Order: sequence, then structure tokens, then C-alpha cells
Amino acid sequence: MWWVISVIFIAIVVVIRNVWSTEDLQEISCDTVTNENSTFKLLDIRDALDYQAGHVPGSVNISLGRLPYVANLDLEHAHSVIIMGNNDRRSKKAARILKKKGFQNIYICINPVTPCYDNKHSMCS
Repeated sequence: MWWVISVIFIAIVVVIRNVWSTEDLQEISCDTVTNENSTFKLLDIRDALDYQAGHVPGSVNISLGRLPYVANLDLEHAHSVIIMGNNDRRSKKAARILKKKGFQNIYICINPVTPCYDNKHSMCS
């Protein structure tokens, strides 16, 4: 019986972590973002194959699974980071990881980067 309670507790914790918002997290529309401003780093958290299928020029590709290990290698704390991904849940998880790493200015794109597959997104190449 104790294992049932443990499974329920773990499930509740997972749901809360995925739904819970990150403090000071701002959402922006990616249609208005250009990569001409060097103070912003565009972070694409999709897998490498998805990134190669279509991506925003100048964006850095770090998949969500690799992000905790290589975030400090490819990104600088002085930059504002704009997270682009397939859905908000994954983007918020990436934001929590970056917050733990000490990044302060984190933004999430409102529009997912999924339309990059067909190069229909205005920012994608």
C-alpha cells in the first residue's frame, strides 16, 4: 500500500513542476524578434534533427536533455535568453533550468517553432 501512496505523491510533484510558472518569466511574440540585437541569445531547445529541418538563423541549438550540462558553455549570463521550443511546457522547463544556472533575463516565445518544419515561420530558414 505504501508504494501506491509513493506513486501518487511522485505524480503530484511532477504535475506541479510542469504547471508551476517560473518567477519573472516573460513571454514574447517571436514574430517581432530579430537576431540583429547581440544582447539577445536565441536558444532553440528542440532536438538536433528538428533544428536541422528548419531553424532561426543565428540561434543556438541545445536540446532540453543537454541543457543542464552545456548551458554555461554556449550561453553567457550577461545575455538575455529567448527560449524557442515545440511547446510551452518544455520551454518553461528550460527556463527553470536556466534560472538554476544563474541566468536572469529569460523570455519564452509565445509561438512554437514547429512551423519551421515547412519554413512557414517568419523567422525560420
